[in-house]
Order: sequence, then C-alpha cells, then structure tokens
Amino acid sequence: MRINSGILGRRNFEVPRDGLRPTMEQAREAVFSSLAARVPGARVLDLFAGSGSLGLEAWSRGAASVTAVEKVPGHWKIIQGNFQALEGAPDLGRWEAVQADVYDYLKRSPGCFDLIFADPPYDEADLPRLLEALRPVLAPGGRLVFEIRARGAYSLPPEWNLIKEKRYGGTRMLYLEPLK
Repeated sequence: MRINSGILGRRNFEVPRDGLRPTMEQAREAVFSSLAARVPGARVLDLFAGSGSLGLEAWSRGAASVTAVEKVPGHWKIIQGNFQALEGAPDLGRWEAVQADVYDYLKRSPGCFDLIFADPPYDEADLPRLLEALRPVLAPGGRLVFEIRARGAYSLPPEWNLIKEKRYGGTRMLYLEPLK
C-alpha cells in the first residue's frame, strides 16, 4: 500500500498478510480530505492500528504526533518498521508505536488527542464501550473517526454527536464528537 498525500505522499508501506483489513486508499483519501484543516499540528491516536495506515497518512499530512496502538505483536512490529522506514524527512512530527490492548492503553494514557482513528476488527467493534473509554483522552473539540462494516448496526450513546457518516464499498466511516 502507499501513503496518498503529504510529505510522504506516494511512499509505500508494508501491510501484514494475515487477514488484516487495512483502510483502503480511496477511503483514506476521502477521510483526510474531509479532515484537512484538522490534521496539521494535531495529536493523533490510531487505535487498532493494524498496519498503521491511518496514522502514517496523518503523519505525512503534518500531524504533530502520532501514537499507533496495536496488540498483535506481528502487526505492531510492522507498524514500527513502517514508521522507521519513513523517518528522516524534515517537518515530520513525533511517532510512537505501542503494543497494547486498546482499552488497557486508554486506561493509562497520559495523552490528550485532537484526532482519534479507530478501526477495530469488525467482529470486535463495540462503539459504546470505546466511546466511554475515549472520553478522558479526547481533547476539547476533538474528533473520532470510527470504521465499521458498511451494513453493520451500531448504537450511539446520547452524549455523542454523529457529525457525518460515509460509505466506501464495504466500509462505513462515522465521524463523531462528544456533546459539550
């Protein structure tokens, strides 16, 4: 796969070959086009990171920092390798790849993030649980982009606002923010 745009645009990165479902280029391009003004200087959290594709795209487009969280050891190693292979360009922010369960990480996270991407395995997608865990780490005015199966049902707690919903093939992206 490759990064669509930014400092690292058109650079390739590795994807695990063991059934991982990375966010496709068309969907990433659309997501980042809609978030264009929010990415530069943002503190980004990429949960259930897989290959790190969403974090890498944000990093290439000027995010101040990217933290990619992945619990599968082989996937985590690939994420580390992807960031390391692309380091060195001027104006790239900081990055960190964390091998941990997403919920364990969120309980102990010292950070506050402006933009959070969550692309859990479809069978593990529990939006209400994730939203509850994210509240302490999402910065005021921050956004969550949650990826689910296009035909999947979801429930949204009343303290969250669905900004928009977009479909890309078999994938649906939910753009969410907490109510004030």
